[in-house]
Amino acid sequence: MPTSADLLARQGMLADPGDHFKGRFEVEQKFAVDDLSPVRQTLADMKAVAFTLGNAEVDVFFDHPDGQLAQNGQVQVLRHMQPSGRVLWISKGPQPDECVAMDLSDFDQATAMLRSIGFIETTSIQKKRDIYFWNDLHITLDDVASLGTFVELAIMTDDEKRLASLDQKLSRAAAQLGLRGESREKRSYRQMLSG
Repeated sequence: MPTSADLLARQGMLADPGDHFKGRFEVEQKFAVDDLSPVRQTLADMKAVAFTLGNAEVDVFFDHPDGQLAQNGQVQVLRHMQPSGRVLWISKGPQPDECVAMDLSDFDQATAMLRSIGFIETTSIQKKRDIYFWNDLHITLDDVASLGTFVELAIMTDDEKRLASLDQKLSRAAAQLGLRGESREKRSYRQMLSG
């Protein structure tokens, strides 16, 4: 009989995610960094919990042929993670910070389904990603093809009234990690790649 640790490991998880990814809104801040090593060391010093390490991820973005989702401030993404093979369908917008996601079983089948109802692929992004939990935050260390290295801090909530206070909380955490305000990047990776 597999243990819960075995089941998590099959999905590429080193720890139980608990409530880290629950909520209708994801407040996040992203910082460009020259080197992820100092942040990784600070996370170790802070006793952050490794959730996933060494993931290779491909994000494929979908829209209607007329770009309707982008015009409405919406994003549809299929994320394929290796080595776990995990697949996520992520929907963001139209409200700021609004984000919902669900696990799917098969990347190719999900892609075929979206194509069958008229969606087209608009962009893809490849990255190497490590995720850590520190208190109620998840902190992501990314190496993004063609863009460089970044640290993202995020927290989920269902309470829209808390968005501003959670953003301030992320700013305090960023300072603890040695991330400077001038290195903050407000564009998504997709926006950065499209210029």
